[in-house]
Amino acid sequence: MATVNPRCNDIVAHLRGVIGAVHDTAKEGAARAEAVLAAHHHEGHARITVTRGSVDSFVNLDDTRGDRAAAAIEYGRSGGRSGASQGINALGAAF
Repeated sequence: MATVNPRCNDIVAHLRGVIGAVHDTAKEGAARAEAVLAAHHHEGHARITVTRGSVDSFVNLDDTRGDRAAAAIEYGRSGGRSGASQGINALGAAF
């Protein structure tokens, strides 16, 4: 019976080529998310960013320059002073 080295994932995840490929994939997804955001972007300061960790890369919907409404932009809101709206699902659609 074959066995797998339990450290295999840790070893492969830290290879320079793998880290680069993960980052490239994040940038490609960010471009798709940016296109979705741009189609719904009438005003405001939300933007798509890519950040890097030690191994992983992260695609973010960043609204820190505006109303800090990234969750409402992505998922929608049920009401409040601005009324209800559906989310645009930019990150979900990108991946």
